[in-house]
Amino acid sequence: MSEKQPNEAMNFSSFADWCRHIDSLSEDARCTVKMLLRKTGTDDAEEAEQILSSMTELDLSRHGKYDYKITDISPLGELANLTNLELGYNEITDISALRELTNLTTLELTYNQITDISALGELANLTTLKLGRNQITDISALRELTNLKLLELGSNQITDISALRELANLTKLDLGLNQITDISALRELANLTKLDLGLNQITDISALRKLTNLTELNLFDNQITALCVLGELAQKRLTLSTRPIDGQKATEAIKVAYAAIGLEEPEVIVCSSPRDVCLQIFNLLKRDHSQNYSDEYSNRLGKNLDRKWMSSVGEFASPAVWKYELDCMTIESEADSTLRSLINQFVDEYKRSERTMGNVLPANLIYLKLPVTPTTFFKEISLTQWYISSLGVNLSQKAQEILRCQKLLFEHCGWIFPFEKFCLVSDRPRHLRFDSQNRLHAEGEPAIEFADGWNFYYYHGVRLPEEYGKVHPNQWQSQWILAEENAELRRVLIEGIGYDRICQELAAKQIDNWQEYALLQIDNADVEPICLLKMTCPSTGFIHALRVPPDLTSAREAIRWVNWDIDPEEFSVQT
Repeated sequence: MSEKQPNEAMNFSSFADWCRHIDSLSEDARCTVKMLLRKTGTDDAEEAEQILSSMTELDLSRHGKYDYKITDISPLGELANLTNLELGYNEITDISALRELTNLTTLELTYNQITDISALGELANLTTLKLGRNQITDISALRELTNLKLLELGSNQITDISALRELANLTKLDLGLNQITDISALRELANLTKLDLGLNQITDISALRKLTNLTELNLFDNQITALCVLGELAQKRLTLSTRPIDGQKATEAIKVAYAAIGLEEPEVIVCSSPRDVCLQIFNLLKRDHSQNYSDEYSNRLGKNLDRKWMSSVGEFASPAVWKYELDCMTIESEADSTLRSLINQFVDEYKRSERTMGNVLPANLIYLKLPVTPTTFFKEISLTQWYISSLGVNLSQKAQEILRCQKLLFEHCGWIFPFEKFCLVSDRPRHLRFDSQNRLHAEGEPAIEFADGWNFYYYHGVRLPEEYGKVHPNQWQSQWILAEENAELRRVLIEGIGYDRICQELAAKQIDNWQEYALLQIDNADVEPICLLKMTCPSTGFIHALRVPPDLTSAREAIRWVNWDIDPEEFSVQT
């Protein structure tokens, strides 16, 4: 009998019949039958059917297990007792054979070539369905699958998700890497805890804001406009950012906040800087009259209060959407991430120094790296007020009290390190200096400076050692470039000193010249030789220099490179 072609349907009433006619099957169907026989461990058709009929779980995902991929799943149509079927990582296009497998609760079809999923509309018992990495555009067949709890549709070609509107039992939903713009259908999916919408074309996320069970959300690479905080509160943040705190008012604000969340009044320690906070905690963790540390003794602090200690967002908004909007909020001139990094560095250096003396610090020191900052409260207050004014949210009495406490902490405290029994509050910095691009920057003085002398120097966002930072760039020495081993610092020195001075001070050797131009080279000043095109202005005598690629060998080549490949002979006046 001749072999059936792939487009010729063959239907049998049992798997045994598929086996008996194996020689007349298409090559794709024959491969599937052989794979099923391998699963049963027998070549006997009747015995194989009996084994397969009793199976409730079947894994035919490729995952590198087999030498070939399944393309034809017609022989699976008789396995009516299956509840769990895995067919991922194959080359399946037609899934109509699954229509009769109505006992399925879990179906995995990721990494195939499926376009039509209409056959799945009859599988009402499905609770888990994985269809990622296919070529699906129409998901209307899923409308009736109201028992679904987990649905994966990532990496398809979906634009319309209105069919998901009635799937109220969904807790986990993956729609990443599609072509979705409208997510209003998700508004009623109140049980969602995890949602992936990354790599779509979404601009409006208002449908997600009241999904109060949603704790994990991916919105990476969409077109969502971030909230930009302006107005009175933003100006107040800038005004307060370097104002000294009042220790008494800070202490009262902390005590009110602890009472609002049902905690006993802590011992409040007001410190001059985050470094001072760390040193105070290190001392608290030591045994009396001893340099040794103890986990038992560290209980003096009590447990750390996480960063959500002063938030009631779960009452009126999705925690995941709230976090996303906080993270994306546009804030100008803030140094939180830099200061947090500096604290981490200080704690790590202290731990290393203690370790060299044989001291092991308690594990809860990691919480020193997770302070609550004025910017944290500023964002929380701003977003809460926006929800109230723009979305009409009504706060409960508890949420109103939390908001009042946030405002007190924002106004009267610097960085807060909250523990159950102790709460340490750092004063604000005396100076925070930025450039026009809101990068930390100061010339000849610290960009960050606290009252106790804890300070740091930055040049357009790059941290400088004190020996460079305390000197104005006009007085930087070209010789420093030759001695500096750090490539980033060399770049900063070169930028600050300027090529004009470098030419004069580092005795650049001349490679070639043409009229008022000279091609110069300086060795050992950067990761590769610095080649400069020097021009002496005929009218003023001033020297100007531009860096050019190191592979140029003549002044005229360098002039052409600077002037977009125009030969110097083509213009008569050099500028």
